[in-house]
Formats: sequence, structure tokens, C-alpha cells
Amino acid sequence: MRPARRGARSTSLALGVVTAVLATACGSPSSAPVRRIVPTTVAPTTTSAPTTTSAPTTTQPSAVPTTVPTPVVPTAGWSRPATALPPVGGFTSVSCISEVFCLAAGGGSDHADAADSTGPGAVATWDGATWAPAADYYTAAPGSSPPPWMPAIACTDGPLCAVVDGSGHTSLGDGTNWGAPTPLAVVSGAAPDPADPGPGHAGSRTAAVSCPTSHFCAYVDNTGHVATLHGTTWTAPEVFTSRSGSSTVALFQTGRVAVSCASELACTALVGGASLDWDGTTWTVSSGPWGGVGASGDTAVSCPAPGTCTAVHGGSVATRSGGSGWGPPRPIDTNGGLDAVSCPTTSVCVAADAVGNVLRSAGGAWGTPQKVVPTPSAYTGDGTSLSCTSEQFCLVLTGDGDFATYGGADPTSSAPTVPATTVPPTT
Repeated sequence: MRPARRGARSTSLALGVVTAVLATACGSPSSAPVRRIVPTTVAPTTTSAPTTTSAPTTTQPSAVPTTVPTPVVPTAGWSRPATALPPVGGFTSVSCISEVFCLAAGGGSDHADAADSTGPGAVATWDGATWAPAADYYTAAPGSSPPPWMPAIACTDGPLCAVVDGSGHTSLGDGTNWGAPTPLAVVSGAAPDPADPGPGHAGSRTAAVSCPTSHFCAYVDNTGHVATLHGTTWTAPEVFTSRSGSSTVALFQTGRVAVSCASELACTALVGGASLDWDGTTWTVSSGPWGGVGASGDTAVSCPAPGTCTAVHGGSVATRSGGSGWGPPRPIDTNGGLDAVSCPTTSVCVAADAVGNVLRSAGGAWGTPQKVVPTPSAYTGDGTSLSCTSEQFCLVLTGDGDFATYGGADPTSSAPTVPATTVPPTT
């Protein structure tokens, strides 16, 4: 994403405080109160985020708190790295609505690490200064069938958050209250790709989600399934296929897949070398920027406007604009392992790799990799997560729980300042 689990050193948020943060951070109109999202298709939980976090059942040997394992020289515009996530397993996804409201999803079982750790699926909340102890959205214990695999989260104004995972479960909430995980409908499809090792192997089951509004989300997994959320109801997944020799098989990709929606009428997903595009009614398939190469390793995509997307894979980046086809991949990171990208505008993007580097682009010109968080040492298979709400704020997070925030000057500035604290000041 396992040696010792992470210790929580953040303070807990009471429900009333979270409600106030949500009202401020999510930009709800002043004429209408903030509305809690409680799915109608599932029974919502009846308790708020817990004030204490008990250690989940786990295969890990202990829950001794750890600190950032290796020093990282502060990079202009980025905070010094810190570690402050609860001991529930690696965190595989982060989504920010503003610089004072981010959520990270993790836990579960993905068999992506040496220890094959397991535990409940959990979500932790960031208020601009601290991480609150995680609340379980999925209480499946080790040995249950199936546990959550590699959860991914997307949040938007409303507030609405959707958590999905590689086991085909989804959960909706508002950052504090979560509906019980509900499996997507089972649909028949093509035969599995011969490269698909089946559940329970490293990187064999991953999913991604994007929510451009509080009424719509798009889902994709690495076995070629796509689905859309309308209101509180997910459609039955649609299965896309590819060719393997003379056979037609389901799409498959080892590692993390990607989806990004610029609106309810424009989404792009990347899986198994294919590009899947949603126009508000149907999904269509075309060749992805890396073709068959995309069937191995992590991918990420960010689409700040309809038809305009930036994708990363390996050490390269590919773009398209105005609804045209994908341009040829360009190398930007000699470290390889690019697995996260976030484009807050059509002119600025930030990408991250698996060893703790970030790169920024302005006007299509990419800078050099800059080390902002340590290379993961415990949750090595969980990858890096990244979310940028504007050109002025990003949060990068590793599975180890090491994170850093960008709160510097305009990225085009010649002399951004180094923050004096580990996090940007709250406003």
C-alpha cells in the first residue's frame, strides 16, 4: 500500500466541530444550511466519529507509534513532512474540498505489503491542522468475505463523499456519518484476462472514484467495470473487454486505475491500456495513452475541464485537450512510479511518485522532482495519494501516513517561501 501500525497523535473532533468545519469548508450557499448526506439505499450509522480509536484486529505485530523515518529537506512552498494517522493500516486515497477539509481512506486488506496486514476500512478527517482519529466505514474483520481492498475516496461540495474499493463495495457519507457498505450489482461479463491472478494477490483488486457534484460519481475498477452514481443509487456495472490472443477477455490492470470527472457529462477512466469516456449517457472505449503498457503498474488521471485531461504512468505524462485524442507520453520523472496527479486548473498540475517526490507543471512545462515526503518503508504497496483544491493548496499522503501540504506562493513565482510550520496556518 506491514510492519508496525501507525499511532494516532491527532486530537479527536466532536460532531459539532465537524459540522462547523463542513459548513465553512464546503462552500455551501449562505441561503441554505449544510445538508448531511444519508444514503436512502442503505441504513446510515447512528453514531458520530468516535472520540477514541481502538486498535482493529490485524495481522500486524504491534501498534507502536512511529515518526517520519527519514529526514526530508523542506522544499519551497511545501511544509515539512509529518506523520499523524491512526493505526488502521495503510491509507490509499485522499480527497480535499478545501485547505481545511480533507479526508483519507485506508485500512482493509490489499496484500500489497510484506506483512499482508488487514483491518477495518477507515476514514480520517483533516481540519487544516490535525487528523482526527479514524472512523470505520467498513467494519469487516480479517477473515470476513470479502474485506475492503485498496479503498479510494472522492469528496465534493454538499458535502458528499464516496468510498469505493476493489471488492466492489461502496459507501456514501458526509465525512462524519457513513452508510453501511453496499456491494455493486453482480453482472456477467467476459472471461478473466489470463494476467488476472484473481483476488488476494498484490494489486489484483483496485478501484477509483470521482465525484464532480453531490449528485453524481463515476466508478471504475481494474477488472474493466464502470458504474455511475445518480443521487444515491449506483447503476449496475458495465463490463469492458479487450483481446488476449484470439479470445475476448475482461479488461485488467495490475495496480491502481484512474477516473476523473470534470462534470456529470464528462468523465475519463484509464484501465488496462484503454481510455473509457462518459458523455452523460454512455461509456465509450478507445486506446489509452500507453496502450497495452498500461496493463501493468499504477495510473492516475485528472481532468479539470471537459475533454482536457492529464495522466501519469511509470515515469511519463500524457495529455489531451479539447476532446482530442491522447498525445504521446513524455518522460518527466526518472524515478518512475508516478501514481498520482491533480490538476486544480487547466494550466497547473501536480504529480507524485511512489518514493515521495512531487512535480509541478505550469503551462505544460514540468519542473524537476522534489522530495517532500519520505519513501514509504511500511506500507510500500499502497502508493501515493494527492489532492489539490487550487493552485495554492495541495496535500500529498503516503500509505505510511507521512504527509505534506503545499501552501506556498504562486507556483510561477520565482521565490516561493518555505512554511515555518508543518502545516499551513488555518484561516
